Amino acid sequence: MTREERFNLAIERGYTYNPETGIIYNRYGKISKRICQGYYMIGIVLNKKTYNLKAHHFAWYCVYGYCDIKEIDHINGIKNDNRICNLRSITHQQNQFNITSAKGYSWNKNLKKWMARITVNGKDIYLGYYNTTEEARNAYLEAKEKYHIL
Repeated sequence: MTREERFNLAIERGYTYNPETGIIYNRYGKISKRICQGYYMIGIVLNKKTYNLKAHHFAWYCVYGYCDIKEIDHINGIKNDNRICNLRSITHQQNQFNITSAKGYSWNKNLKKWMARITVNGKDIYLGYYNTTEEARNAYLEAKEKYHIL
């Protein structure tokens, strides 16, 4: 079953979405509150099989009518804030720009130094070797400001 078919099944089963509040209601008017890894989910059962739908993807489909998107980003970083003004369609790489913790450095035991690098468009850009974690982290964060722009 395609994603669009699952969304249409949810609509047929009475699920509705309020774009101003970001709340999804089931056919009984109750708020869908099931959470998985911080995201609201909808569970649709068909022929004893449960189809799990991410609420923010369902919200996007309800408003825009299509689901051939890469990823849906929560602009304010709050995973369960599904107001349409807080959602945008972006690529996976753009979504990774939201990661605030520095991850672009590691210890090189052969050289006994910290190596910093950043990935842009699937390619690594090496930023150099450093004596301390702070230097490597700062090099990564400076590169992040330069390369990870939405």
